[in-house]
Amino acid sequence: MRAKTAASKSGINAQSGVKIESQVHNVGLIVIGVSACAIGLFAAASLIGGMIASGGPLALVGDWFKAVFGM
Repeated sequence: MRAKTAASKSGINAQSGVKIESQVHNVGLIVIGVSACAIGLFAAASLIGGMIASGGPLALVGDWFKAVFGM
């Protein structure tokens, strides 16, 4: 059990020579990027749906002010 290779001690994948931390970092960035895109698309779809339901962009702004300020 004491005889470990240098590759396993340094965190390098022995088959491809790529650091595992680098792979984990890349996967994390991809997950964050995809999540941000999904949230942005949902927000855009919600705004478009709100504009359609209220009758246009100016009506949406007017309805927003009515809802926020109780007018």
